[in-house]
Amino acid sequence: MIKDLTFSDFLQSAPGQFLTAWESAHFDNLVEDAFGFESIQIGAASLNCLRNNRISSQWLIDETAELLKNRPQHQQRHLIAAKPETLPLKSEAFDLVVLPHTLDFSPMPQQTLREAVRILRPEGRLILTAFNPLGAWWLRQQTMKLGAAPYLPTKVMPIALTRLKDWFKLLGLELDCGHFGVYLPAFRSESRLKRWQWLNKAGDRWAPQLANLVILSALKRQPGTKLIGKVCFDKTELKASPTAVLNKTAEFSKTPTSKETTP
Repeated sequence: MIKDLTFSDFLQSAPGQFLTAWESAHFDNLVEDAFGFESIQIGAASLNCLRNNRISSQWLIDETAELLKNRPQHQQRHLIAAKPETLPLKSEAFDLVVLPHTLDFSPMPQQTLREAVRILRPEGRLILTAFNPLGAWWLRQQTMKLGAAPYLPTKVMPIALTRLKDWFKLLGLELDCGHFGVYLPAFRSESRLKRWQWLNKAGDRWAPQLANLVILSALKRQPGTKLIGKVCFDKTELKASPTAVLNKTAEFSKTPTSKETTP
């Protein structure tokens, strides 16, 4: 019988240490300039993704939150034990939401992302990390079907990048930054992984889509009224009666057009 491998256990392994180093560096960079009143991390309590963020009020949602209250790294956080698919939080309450591999482990990833967007304020930032299903680590994970031990956490289910981008557009998220990273083969030995670190530079240049990890950052855009087309005024009409021009502009804004654009 194959023993389950949790995400916390994976982070203690050699490949997990490379994951932690790469993601921590990118999270530190992306959250540094995110400002506001409230920030929240959903899932992966083993990773402190908000350590470099200057928002004073920080929250952590995790199903094991009750077990974390006495740990020093979590004493300054508001801890809530809940499932990411049904967040017990009011809408548009947070300026920054981070999802470290939260979608990878969710049985309802689209609903989890929808909940994260719901609690995010307009113009707020959402950052997530995920395993890439085209990476060598996930390909190695497929040998579980032949009876091999899991390489990645047992319950992980990566989502294609194209699908994630579609979900972002559907939920009003505008992608403004993204990175591929960690192109190492699926070795367990730290020494063997270090000998292949040259692949990280080569992969970024020649085959970024084959990375093992992906990080995406997006802003929540508030849909608003947009004028479509060009408004032309008659110069004689403008000289004769500015009030008439204003009335004409009002009528134009009320008149439906045949062309529409997606916000």
